[in-house]
Amino acid sequence: MVWKGKSFICPRKMLPFFSDQKADSDQYRVSKQRHFLQIRFCLRRPGIRAERGLLLGNMSHTYRHILEYLEEWAPQSTKLEYDNVGLLVGSEDHEVSRILACLDVTPEVVEEAVAMEADLIVAHHPLIFRKLSRITPSDTTGSLIYRLIKNDIGVLAAHTNLDAAPGGVSFVLADRLGLIEVHFLATEEQPKSLRNGGNSGAGPARAVRQTGFGAIGKLPEPMDVSGFLDLVGERLGSSGIRCSGNPSTIHKVAVCGGAGSSLVDEARRQGADAYITADLKYHEFFSGSDAFLLVDAGHYESEVPVVKALCDRLRDRFPDLEVHHTAVDTNPVRYVFQEQPQK
Repeated sequence: MVWKGKSFICPRKMLPFFSDQKADSDQYRVSKQRHFLQIRFCLRRPGIRAERGLLLGNMSHTYRHILEYLEEWAPQSTKLEYDNVGLLVGSEDHEVSRILACLDVTPEVVEEAVAMEADLIVAHHPLIFRKLSRITPSDTTGSLIYRLIKNDIGVLAAHTNLDAAPGGVSFVLADRLGLIEVHFLATEEQPKSLRNGGNSGAGPARAVRQTGFGAIGKLPEPMDVSGFLDLVGERLGSSGIRCSGNPSTIHKVAVCGGAGSSLVDEARRQGADAYITADLKYHEFFSGSDAFLLVDAGHYESEVPVVKALCDRLRDRFPDLEVHHTAVDTNPVRYVFQEQPQK
């Protein structure tokens, strides 16, 4: 097979399924299109001359297919009321062959998507969260949307609906820490028939028996506090960890990726020795018991493992798509450690 400009020259022997037809020549042109290959050939029949196309495999997917799959895993009806999820930029009918997955849509991520000619960005945090007054290059969010539209790149967000999903953000965090016997920390029963709470237009969602927030499980073996904090820092790549409490051993562990201060009391009520989350305020570290370890591992650090999970699931469901994990560290927080002044 020889590449010539925008077409392939393909010998007849490579297309044996046309052997029963009399063709104009022993060469067939295969036009290379961005999202699929189409063989074009001319057949000679009595009184009829026609040009036909043959699609090689089912290689065409659209944003709608990605939305429908995410709706199975994390229905938009389970998002929190304030949230904005689903397709935020682009048309559901837009074809997709290359996806970039990330936690945050930042200028660097957008440029990464442009450079790799991605068709769609799948993010955890919504690019559009508050009402927009303008979309111009001079506005922070507007400039990103402007750049995305000019490059024909869509944006899809799965935020609190992915937090609430079985196998979602907190379950991925629990798995990263090696917890076993994991289940929801706080459950929410859902009706068996759900409809979208967002803007996907994907229709009725599949039945969901249980959703929730946070997760709780056990370490395979009890650990002391020092060893456990080392484990958290290593597994999550945390540059700095804030914590309070000093239990004798850590065995039962609760987690909530991202801001999870609202579940501190629930973690304690269920007998967790430690609770790992992020965005804790100063007064929330007064847990009331030294036998309970409260850990703030960082918002980015506790959520970014879900990006790999997104990539893995999308690759499993759509093996003919290219799915890339962003190479950009979008964490805006930096830790600076200074020597303590001598008293």
